Amino acid sequence: MNEFNLSKLNAEVGDNCVFVSNLAVCYQSAATPEERMAMAIKMENAATMLRIAAERLASETKNIYGGKDND
Repeated sequence: MNEFNLSKLNAEVGDNCVFVSNLAVCYQSAATPEERMAMAIKMENAATMLRIAAERLASETKNIYGGKDND
């Protein structure tokens, strides 16, 4: 993987952040408990996707730039 792929992963993390944020706004404006529950489930799934993308970005960054002891 190279720096271009890191840029793509970084963009994916950013997109997932925006998606979670938009779902939070929808959750706040939900009128019924059923709508809130649906939004909560969607937010949980989106947050999981965000976590996975962030972990991939961290792993690939470490693979390219090295760990703690930058030799």
